Amino acid sequence: MLSNHRLVRRTARSSSRGGFTLVELLVVIGIIAILAGVALGPITNGIKQAQHNAAMQTGRQIGQMCFSYATDNAQNGNQYPADVSGMAICQDLLNSNYASDPNAFGIAQQSGYTKPISAGNGTQLVQSNVSWSFTCVNAAAAPAGAGLTSTASDLTPLVYFNNGFGVSIPAPFPAVAGTPKNVTLTAAAPFGTDGIAVFYKGNNATYLKSGTNGQPLGTVYSFISPNDTDATAYVIAP
Repeated sequence: MLSNHRLVRRTARSSSRGGFTLVELLVVIGIIAILAGVALGPITNGIKQAQHNAAMQTGRQIGQMCFSYATDNAQNGNQYPADVSGMAICQDLLNSNYASDPNAFGIAQQSGYTKPISAGNGTQLVQSNVSWSFTCVNAAAAPAGAGLTSTASDLTPLVYFNNGFGVSIPAPFPAVAGTPKNVTLTAAAPFGTDGIAVFYKGNNATYLKSGTNGQPLGTVYSFISPNDTDATAYVIAP
């Protein structure tokens, strides 16, 4: 027969085998935290890359709408759409059935973005529905409000993130033909200070990351290609 002392010791040993000690739990939690931290970086970067690629594709889609518009306006010298603002240009594309979805003009990640609201016979866009700007011809070089034509350089940025929301492009645009233009970004830009999506007239969509070529984070270098010698004829429809 076991004595009370031996019974207590055996019971204590048996109960200690049934769980983890505090130190063991802390070690496991620490390992999980380290693994989560290691995995978080690539996951976050992957999500950002996917968003950037989606933005490029959106810019390309809008650019294709502009191409179709220009082709249909061959009698005007293949003129691309132009208006007083990027929002008005998007409204023109929507009203003319070049776009079927009013949501196509927005980037959900943009600060202050709102989805379009359909009312009456159609959708009336407001500034917060549009994430893009367009390039038009400078009134000093052509009639005011004229769009680009087929003769414009393929290096011309045709569609790009809206400069009314945290994207600052110094005026005039650009100051000197063939001079790269530095674009300044703030937290209000569609992807903060990461960079901007651009679609060029030559059917080339790209995502220009900030902080390259020795520039500080939040600055995009060479928004305008140095080889674009006729760029002084352009203005922004924000």
